[in-house]
Amino acid sequence: MLILSHLNYDLPVLRMHDSVAKALKTLRIQEINALAVVENKHYIGLVSEEVLAQALSPEQLLSDLKEHFSDFRMEEEEDVLASLPWFDAPHVDVIAVTNTEQIFRGYLTKSAVGNILLNSGLENKNGGIIRIPFQASRDTLSTIIRIIEEENGFVVRTFFQEPNLVIQVQTETFGKIISNLERHGIFIEKAFVFGEQLEVDQDRFDHFMRFIDL
Repeated sequence: MLILSHLNYDLPVLRMHDSVAKALKTLRIQEINALAVVENKHYIGLVSEEVLAQALSPEQLLSDLKEHFSDFRMEEEEDVLASLPWFDAPHVDVIAVTNTEQIFRGYLTKSAVGNILLNSGLENKNGGIIRIPFQASRDTLSTIIRIIEEENGFVVRTFFQEPNLVIQVQTETFGKIISNLERHGIFIEKAFVFGEQLEVDQDRFDHFMRFIDL
């Protein structure tokens, strides 16, 4: 399921010359906590209510707050399920989506992902997503991938958002991979499973199923 097929085009974007007052009003009207700032179709960053609260006055321009924008984004050709670790963070309602050239394409919303899970359940290819607090002095990506492949896992893609490493894995033995990583001293912060995985423990499964309660 590509993000491209589930984009939201209805939510507006903000401009660098918009005032803080206008941005706050737009967020309240849309009943959302963040929106993308876009200039000449290029994605600049995501501005949240928390960032706007740092403004010195309502008349201040968004351009003055640029250094505080979140630059996180996902690309339209990525798997929808790869968004789960980011939506698990508190107060994240939307993710900005771009193409490979950072041209803004739309939003992926938390509610859309929740509806996808409701409609498709766990009928996707077996596997899951693992989030690891990555320390270069302690962990190496090659070691982590080797451990995954030892259990016949296939690494679909990896993401870095410091200090976290997020890995999407396709496998029939997701629970065994988690256990093997932990046995080798790799700390797993969170794991999201999809597909039929009877061996995955209930705590990790619950992290995934929370998205049904949106």
